Amino acid sequence: TRSRFLGPSSFVTSRKLVTSQSSRGLLRPPSPLLGMRHERARRSNSWQARKYHFRQYQGWEGNGPAPNRFTLLIRPLLFASGVVLTSFAVAAIVKDERARASKQAKMLGGRRPPQKIDIFGWQLSRQEAIVCGILACNLVIFGCWSTSFRGAFHSLEHAYPWLRRNFLHYPFSGRGFPLLGAAFSHITIPHLFFNMFALFSFGPKLVAALGEENFVACYLSSAVLSSLGGMLFKLAATSTTPSLGASGAVLFLASTTALIWPHAQFGIIFLPFISFPAPQLLLGIVALDITGLVLRWKVFDHGAHLAAVATAVVFCSGGASVMARYQDQVVKQWRQVRSNFVN
Repeated sequence: TRSRFLGPSSFVTSRKLVTSQSSRGLLRPPSPLLGMRHERARRSNSWQARKYHFRQYQGWEGNGPAPNRFTLLIRPLLFASGVVLTSFAVAAIVKDERARASKQAKMLGGRRPPQKIDIFGWQLSRQEAIVCGILACNLVIFGCWSTSFRGAFHSLEHAYPWLRRNFLHYPFSGRGFPLLGAAFSHITIPHLFFNMFALFSFGPKLVAALGEENFVACYLSSAVLSSLGGMLFKLAATSTTPSLGASGAVLFLASTTALIWPHAQFGIIFLPFISFPAPQLLLGIVALDITGLVLRWKVFDHGAHLAAVATAVVFCSGGASVMARYQDQVVKQWRQVRSNFVN
């Protein structure tokens, strides 16, 4: 059968070549140990073998007709709504349970919870401890990114697939969880440093103002909503560039601080001797992000930044009272369920 495709002369030539190589021992069957080494090297370095799975969750890459954008928004919208409602509901239940436990402990003459928390010898307030917990989550994901890069070039294609799948948001993927996972994800040290510095600057004061539970709910909700806003802008601009970083949630904290305390003064890390009124600096950031959208700058996710500012405006303009009424209903239902369960 082989001679029909190669011809008689080619068959004879190839047969002589195989015979000569076999006589010299070049076609010996590989040892099992050598095969295991080749298989291990192929699995660790050949991201091309997993390219199908990579594109499967990356979504449309610009080749061929674009998918329906409305269908791409179904799962992200459902996920974002679930995160917002669930986070504020859990915050209300935890706050109610802590208040009940504190009341019982006071009646029994128990000690009040300590105002300072010792973490590896550092005395942190409860507000700082909450912020440090969020900071630690970002550091863990950053460590995973740092250890995942393989090969001569540090590119996303050499990172672990589960990191690219869950902690890098592709606007045309139509998936929900990366909206939250990408908000805890950083690849470079400067990106991580600036976001965490801003988080530690604005976080403790807002924890004291909103409460520990509500602050965590606001942080998670703003992270998801800002990522969703960035996705909307990229779908409208037909941009397939992925996004990551906590800048959306951090900018929500900065915007909320500026709206609650309009007389506060904000500084810039590189210019510590200069301060600006918080509303004016916030307007400057908004103007910069609008300019970035118009000129299509790709250094920052300007759509997510604008969505974070809009979320802060809605929250301070009446959204907080709406969520407070929602939490009251959740607490009523929870107390009823708890009483039925106890009885």
